[in-house]
Amino acid sequence: MKKTFKGLLVVLTLFLTVTLITGCTSESSDNDSQKKTYGLGETFTFDDLEITLGSDISFTTIKNEYSEHNGKDVIKLPITVKNLKDETHGLNMFNYKVYGSQGAEADTVSSYFDDAVDYAGDLRSGASYTKYMYFIYDGNGQYTIEFDDWSTKIIVEFDVNK
Repeated sequence: MKKTFKGLLVVLTLFLTVTLITGCTSESSDNDSQKKTYGLGETFTFDDLEITLGSDISFTTIKNEYSEHNGKDVIKLPITVKNLKDETHGLNMFNYKVYGSQGAEADTVSSYFDDAVDYAGDLRSGASYTKYMYFIYDGNGQYTIEFDDWSTKIIVEFDVNK
């Protein structure tokens, strides 16, 4: 009985190993054919969404006396999102991070603005909207947005000069 169990365990382990290796190889080769770095104004597909970050960067200020960011300059970046799925879907606010001009993760401050993409909700199949990303301005230089859902990683790099 012990030999049968050990044999079954070995076969199962080999099967899982081959499945993981084969799955990772085919997935990575599909992702390698897609461009990984974009700039403002370019359109890309991420998580069954067509995303375009607009090039019309503007600035605003947080006006909330209870906020640690009160009075700070904020970058307002337009983003157009279109649902390519056959079912209701939207951009998950936890699937992207913004990095400021110093390379450190920038604070997103979407909760202070009514037209923020983080709270825009889902879209029906084929529907789209244009909203905004809001994050703290930490100086002139190159900013980066990394979209990552653990299977696909897309980077958007752009310069900010106030």
